[in-house]
Amino acid sequence: MDNLDKQILNILQKNGRITHEEVSKKLNMSRPAIHQRIAKLEQQGIIEGYRTKINWSKLGYSISAYISLKVKTTDFYKLMNDINNIKIENVIIEECHRATGEWCIILKIRTLTPDYITKFHDKLLKNECIVDTSTVLLLSSIE
Repeated sequence: MDNLDKQILNILQKNGRITHEEVSKKLNMSRPAIHQRIAKLEQQGIIEGYRTKINWSKLGYSISAYISLKVKTTDFYKLMNDINNIKIENVIIEECHRATGEWCIILKIRTLTPDYITKFHDKLLKNECIVDTSTVLLLSSIE
């Protein structure tokens, strides 16, 4: 992968729907050359897919939070699946990560009101592997 591939990836990361023609204009290259490079990045598995960016606030999910979990388990895969399968009305688990340090699992959730975070916490704490939690409400983000 060279510098040009990195530039292509940067452009695609910002806008996965950009056309090859638009990418070629930004990088002063021919459209077929850009098409070839993107196809190669896809074949190599460097580009795994394209995603939709959702405006969660327009859906009413204006509250985001990170929830850090201290856990005691020997089967993180099962615990993380159990957590991902928690269903609380109006709570979306957007991300679930295993991490190093004091907090073993970090979740990013979206919801309508803080009351739903309380309901989610109550459900989390029913799992005997979860020792402690810490929640941070997100105020704003830049991209």
